[in-house]
Amino acid sequence: MKSGWPSFWLQGQKPPLWARLLEVLYCALIAVRRWAYAQGLFKTTRLPVPVLIVGNRVVGGTGKTPLLMALIPLLQAQGWRVGIVSRGYGRKDKRVRFVKADSTTDQVGDEPLLLFAQLGVPIVVGSNRVAAAQKLLAESPVDVIVSDDGWQHWALGRDLVIEVVDAARGYGNGHCLPAGPLREAVPILPNAHLTLYNGKDFSLKPQCWRNIKTGECVSLANLSGRVAALAGIGHPQRFFDTLVALGLTLDKSLPLSDHQAMIAADFDWDDASLPVIMTAKDAVRCAHFARSHWWALEVTTEIDHDLLLPVIERIEYLLSMKRED
Repeated sequence: MKSGWPSFWLQGQKPPLWARLLEVLYCALIAVRRWAYAQGLFKTTRLPVPVLIVGNRVVGGTGKTPLLMALIPLLQAQGWRVGIVSRGYGRKDKRVRFVKADSTTDQVGDEPLLLFAQLGVPIVVGSNRVAAAQKLLAESPVDVIVSDDGWQHWALGRDLVIEVVDAARGYGNGHCLPAGPLREAVPILPNAHLTLYNGKDFSLKPQCWRNIKTGECVSLANLSGRVAALAGIGHPQRFFDTLVALGLTLDKSLPLSDHQAMIAADFDWDDASLPVIMTAKDAVRCAHFARSHWWALEVTTEIDHDLLLPVIERIEYLLSMKRED
């Protein structure tokens, strides 16, 4: 799984029989759970502010974090106070807590820490998104809550859903887990208000190299030749391809599992003879033991803001309705 999906998850592939049998069981369990929420057997909590879900119906990374980097400033430009709730995948501390400048990835996870550093908005992490959202509202009043993922967290009522899809991999073979990458069977997939494709509707534009130890940013032209690269994201090859497109030669390329924890001992192969390149998300997991020749590729998200106009209009409508109430 370190290099991405199992081969039989890819488009045009047929899953093995054992996976198809387990798929039937998994999909049935999800269908029953979804039905229980629809019938009110399980509680859905509605909040006094609009809740926007940014998620994906397939497992693995699709580009939610880069999209949030572009979306949140656009929401703020409308004069809205925005807060984020997130599970904080991979963290060891299970408390519901705010992300702070001195938080660690063990406490809050890598993506929330990266989002806080880049956006500066209030972020609360917790596996229970209802509790996280309530803590956010109680201690840092906001006009709009954005849930980083939460596609299947039906306990938190949602007003708007943005689905993010990796344009290169799409929905894979179209099967449900574990026969394919879908979290739910096709007939019961929740409808997204907007679907955006990473690599088509929006893309990442490299900006500079940031030294992970010192924080210094230098021009892309400052690094050339042979490098060692690692990527602990949903689709590592996308990152490696970007480095090659920038003219670098990958002497080593190490795909890691998404959100994989890292310690200094994991870099025993590093002899300082090559610059080590990683994503900004990887960098937050090893910043406290970084060496002077480690660099993160800083990127910006390029997207036509017209694509996000339906989101703005929907939130404006929801806020107007809540003001009338």
